[in-house]
Amino acid sequence: MRIRHAALALLPFALACASKPAPQPPPPAPAPPPSAAEYAQSGLTVVLDADIVLNDSSRNRDISVRVTYPDGPGPFPVIVFSHGAGGSPRTYDTLARFWATHDFVVLAPDHADSGGAAGKDPAAESAREPAGDAAADPKGWETRERDLAFVAAATGAVEARVPALKGKLDEARVGMGGQSYGAFAAMLVAGATVEVSKKPKSFADPIPKAFLLISPPGKGQQGLTERSWAEVTRPLMVITGTRDLGSKNQDPSWRLDSYQLSPAGGKYAVFIEGASHLSFTGLSAEPGAALPKVGAKKTTADAEVAIFKDVRIATLAFWQTYLKDDAKAKAFLQTDALMTESGNQAQLLRR
Repeated sequence: MRIRHAALALLPFALACASKPAPQPPPPAPAPPPSAAEYAQSGLTVVLDADIVLNDSSRNRDISVRVTYPDGPGPFPVIVFSHGAGGSPRTYDTLARFWATHDFVVLAPDHADSGGAAGKDPAAESAREPAGDAAADPKGWETRERDLAFVAAATGAVEARVPALKGKLDEARVGMGGQSYGAFAAMLVAGATVEVSKKPKSFADPIPKAFLLISPPGKGQQGLTERSWAEVTRPLMVITGTRDLGSKNQDPSWRLDSYQLSPAGGKYAVFIEGASHLSFTGLSAEPGAALPKVGAKKTTADAEVAIFKDVRIATLAFWQTYLKDDAKAKAFLQTDALMTESGNQAQLLRR
């Protein structure tokens, strides 16, 4: 009897052991991020252009806007892009069309200081931009910032004027960028402050989710100080290169101030060997294009093609990360693939 009771006492323990679930297999390893070459390729979407005029009634100002958009069902994230001083939206057609092949809509306003006009050569316009990099007119700064903030909020008006985009713009996913003076205007929207009459002034607007600054100015110019970027908390990518001197002959590293002096988190910098102020538009990468001249150092057509390839890679990964919540693109930005696949010609820094 004692033996029988002992056996019964052990039965619940045996049943408990028998019902214990089998160990789960380990989760599969995450897929490796895409290669840099994948981000350099144009998408398959057909791209269209439209030139429209929007009216900002608060200023009684008409703003011409070049719209570059994909032919598809949407919804499409929106990129508002600001041209350099003396330039025009057409200067950036090559870059805008590349983004549009990957299902982004690009809205490029024509600012009051534009040098663009029908029939003018975009490359000639682009060549004038560095001279305006140090524009010192606070009223001009505010005009540009208000142009950008207005266009960022005008997705409904854009849809009304471009019927093919009706109901297709994603107003919750808006990014903003610019080059040179345009990058300065975009950083003001991002929350960078400038000292006007010895007091810091902010032009921050909450709509854009991420910012791309190509050849931006650094501190000591246009009211920018060491403290200017303290409130720039949204994602930001800066692009410059070894030949991208400031308008006052500042070293190219000066253009990285907005990356280095803003709070960490979602901040990136791309530094490209041999890239000049004019390399980033893609105009110099076109067949038969005139090559930019910076001092005595010469460039080549192959070098300009390689530089613009790196620009396409970095910018597309950035926009896909922050305007499409693309996990693969985000993983790519955490790797050294750009540097490796460019033969150490392009560095991607992050903080």
